Amino acid sequence: TVDFQTLLRQPSVMHLRPDPAFAAHNNNARGHMNINTMTTYFTTDLDGSGQVVAVADSGLDEDHGDFGTRVVGNYDVIGDGSTADRHSGHGTHVACTVLGDGFRGGYGGVAQAAELYFQAMENDNTGRFQSPSLNNLLNTAYNAGARTHTNSWGSSAASEQSKYNSETEDVDDRANYFDRYYSGRDGLTILFAAGNDGPNSGTVSPPATAKNVISVGNHKNRYSGSPDVMMSGSSRGPTEDGRIKPDLVAPGGYVRSCRAQEATDTGSSTWTNSYYLEYTGTSMATPNAAGAALMVREYLEEVAQRPSPQGALVKSLLVLGAQDIGSRDIPNKDEGWGRINLRNSLAPPGGQGIWVDDRSVMSGTGNSKSYSFNVTQSSGLFKVVLSWSDERGSRFSTAQLVNDLDLEVTSPDGTVYLGNDFANGRSTTGGTADDINNLEVVLIDSAAQGTWTVMVKDSQHSGSKTQPYALAVLGHGVNDLRPDPMVVAEDFEMNVAIPQVDDQVQLSTTFFNFGNAKADMFPVVFEVDGVEYDRRTIELGAGSSKAIVWPWTPVASGSTILSFVLDPDDDLEEIRENNNRLDVQVNVTAPGVKLETATPIQVLTSSESSTTSWNVSLTNTALLSTNASMQTGNVLHVESGQTLPWYIGSTDSNFTMEGQASESIIVTLVHPSPPAPGTYRIDLLALDVDNGVDYPLNLDLVVPELPDARLAFDYDVVPVHPSEPTNITVRFYNDGNAPMGYDLFLEAPTGWQVGFTNLGSEAGAISGSTGLIDNEAFRSVGLTFTPPQVMTAAGAERIVKLTAVSQTEESELEVFEIPIRVSTVREVLVDIESTIGTVRPESSLTLRYSLEHKGNVDLNLQPSFEVPSGWSVATTLEVVELPWATSKNLLYTLEAGSNARSGTIKLNFDNGSTRFTWEGTVSVEILPEPTLTFVSLELQDGTSFTTPEGSGTHPSGVNLRFTWLLSNEAETRWSPSASLLADTGLFGECVPVESVGKGDVSPVVCNVLIASSMAPMAEPSFTLVLNDAGVERSTTVGLLVAPNEQVAWDIGAVPVFNTGQERQVTVEITNTGNMPLQRQVVAEVPEDWAISFASADIVDLAVGQSSLVRLNIRADAPGTASISLNLATSSATDASFSFNVSSSGEPIGTSGDSGLNSSLMAVAIAIILLAAVFAIGAQLRRGKGRSQTAMIAPKAAPLPFQVRPAPTAVQGASSPSPSIAPPMCWSCRQPITTSMQGCPSCGARYHADGFNGCGAQNLPACANCGGPTSAFVKA
Repeated sequence: TVDFQTLLRQPSVMHLRPDPAFAAHNNNARGHMNINTMTTYFTTDLDGSGQVVAVADSGLDEDHGDFGTRVVGNYDVIGDGSTADRHSGHGTHVACTVLGDGFRGGYGGVAQAAELYFQAMENDNTGRFQSPSLNNLLNTAYNAGARTHTNSWGSSAASEQSKYNSETEDVDDRANYFDRYYSGRDGLTILFAAGNDGPNSGTVSPPATAKNVISVGNHKNRYSGSPDVMMSGSSRGPTEDGRIKPDLVAPGGYVRSCRAQEATDTGSSTWTNSYYLEYTGTSMATPNAAGAALMVREYLEEVAQRPSPQGALVKSLLVLGAQDIGSRDIPNKDEGWGRINLRNSLAPPGGQGIWVDDRSVMSGTGNSKSYSFNVTQSSGLFKVVLSWSDERGSRFSTAQLVNDLDLEVTSPDGTVYLGNDFANGRSTTGGTADDINNLEVVLIDSAAQGTWTVMVKDSQHSGSKTQPYALAVLGHGVNDLRPDPMVVAEDFEMNVAIPQVDDQVQLSTTFFNFGNAKADMFPVVFEVDGVEYDRRTIELGAGSSKAIVWPWTPVASGSTILSFVLDPDDDLEEIRENNNRLDVQVNVTAPGVKLETATPIQVLTSSESSTTSWNVSLTNTALLSTNASMQTGNVLHVESGQTLPWYIGSTDSNFTMEGQASESIIVTLVHPSPPAPGTYRIDLLALDVDNGVDYPLNLDLVVPELPDARLAFDYDVVPVHPSEPTNITVRFYNDGNAPMGYDLFLEAPTGWQVGFTNLGSEAGAISGSTGLIDNEAFRSVGLTFTPPQVMTAAGAERIVKLTAVSQTEESELEVFEIPIRVSTVREVLVDIESTIGTVRPESSLTLRYSLEHKGNVDLNLQPSFEVPSGWSVATTLEVVELPWATSKNLLYTLEAGSNARSGTIKLNFDNGSTRFTWEGTVSVEILPEPTLTFVSLELQDGTSFTTPEGSGTHPSGVNLRFTWLLSNEAETRWSPSASLLADTGLFGECVPVESVGKGDVSPVVCNVLIASSMAPMAEPSFTLVLNDAGVERSTTVGLLVAPNEQVAWDIGAVPVFNTGQERQVTVEITNTGNMPLQRQVVAEVPEDWAISFASADIVDLAVGQSSLVRLNIRADAPGTASISLNLATSSATDASFSFNVSSSGEPIGTSGDSGLNSSLMAVAIAIILLAAVFAIGAQLRRGKGRSQTAMIAPKAAPLPFQVRPAPTAVQGASSPSPSIAPPMCWSCRQPITTSMQGCPSCGARYHADGFNGCGAQNLPACANCGGPTSAFVKA
């Protein structure tokens, strides 16, 4: 023993588990089918032990845990190299439903001790099923020991629904083949899912439409209404030729079973945990039915001890116990014959028994066999099911039944019930025999007591072989556990046709147990004319047979009775006692001539052979010499009884023979190559001419189905594409001697993939079946050749092998070679890696292209462009060398002219015979075409001008309103923003501009202010810029600053005056203009007020300077008055300034009392005038050369002026100049001191009189804005 902990530490141990307890189950399906009851019903458990089931499905999670060590095989059958269940986990779920033991969590399958042989059909690369040759699939599974084969898949094509195709042909052929028990085969039960395309009728998918399979629909397994509710999605019958499908239904709705741990696409499950999940469909119902089929087979072998039960018998028993769902209406297109109930099939309640037979055959039309059953209790159920694995039909036929057997059941009162003649779910009378289905049922709800006769009739035997069938009967008094051995009369054989005295003769007899229980050891006696000659002891299992060879030497000529007797002492309890003896009468001849051959039966093995020969010996068995001869009869086709005119030749025919002498003769038959299948017999007759004794000998030529395949296609060498799949159709001929099918297998060259396109449910499989092909006919077979991922050079040759294996008794293999040659492909993929976008006129576009050579020859490519109008190619286009299987990047630059248009750009690459083209669309932006036209200049005082020069100069310190009209000649609307770029000392802004479409006009208004401090005759300029979406329009306006005399006044505190009191008031005068200011200040006072200057009354101010003017003011009378100060002869707008004064007190006398009498006033005036003259003279001397206005002398001697320094100029205003500089000519850049002309668009000035050769009339256009000289005006 090993310590448990030590065992767990072993690295080779994946998991440990106890022996499974098969009672552990939690899948409702077992209960619905009464699996739980039947598992322990008999003395031996029915748990699938000793049974191998083959599951063909997607893949298998072999180490899930619920399979234990019971996986005996797991094979990839489509050639993708994997058996994993990586997608939905469908195959693992299905296999576990059949036989999982629930180790991981209690959701056990049906036959929990069965062994699994798995065939993986899913391509892991695509997740798609691919069906290989079904003939090969079933053969492989059978050869591996599987006797039940379940398939939860079918054709996905809606066009195939209800049809009989080549796959159904294969399935029917294999089921028929394996059910021929007389050839030593064990039987194979094949199940297919009906499909999930319900609830419409005619939706069963092939291969479930095959006759010999159990086609399974699904009913609800879990939740409300189960199990007596059909699932809506379950496919419905009938088939295209009207057969009942599905055959049965099983639990398929919401079935919980194993979850493949590697599955990644389980989203369609309706419940899940770590190890199990819940799926719905006929895919789930079919493995449940397969589990029940395994238990039926186990019952037959272990309980009833019937060896090698036919698949048809398993089918009959499942139908025997099937339970109608809902109202009584079986058979129908939804449930077929009902839902599976294993208890009803194997151990029906109420004391009823079952009886079966699957060892009987029908060999020709009109044959029949009857069975009698003594029903011991009235009012009980009596049910009979007949099923047979029919020979395969043809996809080209409208009716698929080949051998039409009929079931007739006669009641004790003589009423006859025909198979499948039903009404309201039970048998009725008055109908006709079924000639469509190969499964027939008679169901009597209340059977009368007495003898019921069951007859199986061969109504139409169209097949080439004997037809075995399976019968299952249920009723009271039907005993299934007694043996019934019998002698099979048809199997008696003697090795010579007519024995002679003293011949060593061998006799062969077959004994068969017709009952359902084993016949233990019992004697068998061989008697000659009633005298025991030999005795043997044998035992026979239920349904089994045994052949015995008896040696016998005749001792006298004449008629002899040979008898074979079973249980001669009647010690064995049997169902019947009247079938234990066989008597055969044999004629024994006296010595004479005798014909013998070592090979009386020859089998033709070659379809090309046209002759067959036998070596025959003619012997004189007497002691005396005699004359002898040999005669040849006709050629007889045994099966049809037809005599054929074939030539029979022999080396000699007449002989003189000594006693005991022998002669050798060669008999040769000339026949077609090959003849049709069958046995061809030649009757030879030896004559003892002297003694009148003859001796016959039959020579048989057995011609089996001889395959002879031929492949034809329309090429000596098939051209194939180096990078894409190539599809061709070949013609596969059957030149054999009978209709037959072939399994085809493809072998691809290294790196290549090949597959069939029209064989199997899905395209791409490397194996497939042709289905039945008539002799001397062909089937078109589609092939696809997929090249390696690495490019193959042009001209490379490879060989694809197609192996054909005949679907005959002795399969023959033939290999065909299909030569392929890689075609020359000049294929270049031209792609662009740049984004073209929208391009503006007068711009360039650089494009990056990639060239991928997908061909297999080197190329030299000449590029060329096709471009829209207005485009040009800027790059030199050189030849591109492109070896095969390479790529290259290229850069090309295109230029868009001012008139470039949108359109298609094509880049072509030519190699002399082939052109490769890239084509794209380029969009050229349609730009606005704005035009700006000057309209007016408006001064602040309302004066307006039609040119930007205005009057010739531009006043500073006031608003200048410039207006243009904006228009657009293009279709694209333009919504510009307006801005000003102004020289120092200019200020301005523009009013927002409205968008303009084609033909629209919108004003552009800008307000400009020249700084008051800017020097007169300065020439600043500003530029109006309109911009939108990269389109810009601008215009520059030159200004000529006009002289501007301006002042600002500021007065300090004004005191309150008392009459007669003189007070001083200070007024500040600031030169705010752009030129020096020299003016006399003149005061105006009202009557009764007197004023005098305490300082000079002449102001002399530079630009920006200020001075204080002090005024002595006296009031002579009380009251309020306004005093005005004026700058004499000033043009300033603020040349006058006024302020109010007020006084209080008593008036001061009259004018003479003012303190200044008339004489004194006159003297004062004289003195003032004299001083003014002197002052003016002095001023003129100081400012000689100035052009300023002369000042007026003050009334009194002035106080010194207080002049404030000028503040710093704002915005870089020009410093004041003592003289005004003349404007500059924009052409010669010399001052203009004579007449001038100006541009009305921008204000630029030019000489008008040809000064020093410079004149406006000589210019082509304005040097500043490009305006026409014809529009110049006098400035």
